[in-house]
Amino acid sequence: MIRMEYVERKVSRKTRILFPIIITAIAGLIAPASVALVGFLMFGNLIRECGVLNSLSETAQKVLANLITIFLGITIAMRMQADEFLSYQTLLIIGLGLIAFIFDTAGGVLFAKFMNLFLKPGKKTNPMIGAAGISAFPMSGRVIHKMALKEDKENFILMQAMGVNASGQIASVIAGGLILSFFSNLIVGG
Repeated sequence: MIRMEYVERKVSRKTRILFPIIITAIAGLIAPASVALVGFLMFGNLIRECGVLNSLSETAQKVLANLITIFLGITIAMRMQADEFLSYQTLLIIGLGLIAFIFDTAGGVLFAKFMNLFLKPGKKTNPMIGAAGISAFPMSGRVIHKMALKEDKENFILMQAMGVNASGQIASVIAGGLILSFFSNLIVGG
């Protein structure tokens, strides 16, 4: 039921262009193995924001994204035969993913509640947006917004939920890069 004030601010074109470049550089310093993932994510933002690659940007957002989705689906479907897919390892990975979703959602909500202990009454954070931090972009942000509207018809938290959701997406890619780095160093070093 906590309402969060949304103030629309103009973001300069220079900032929108520098953001993907800086995020990629920071991710490269923190987790070099994540640069390919973060770089491709940020490259899409960069070609959209630079304003001179409009046809490439539209192709990347629509046609290319659909082609990659189809190609990925076909590639995965070829490996989804019951004798290979239904194994102990697959079920373990699905179970670990479910546990991660539960802890991420609960952790986000509890952290927002903890933050609210220190914030002024008019500046409190709606704990529901903590649940939008999972990297299921953009679905979790939309679901949280709909849940807020169900409780209070005038509680619009979509922008805040999507901001947290985008942050969760970037953090997941960097965390994945850190895990890749850790295991590759462990294998090479061990």
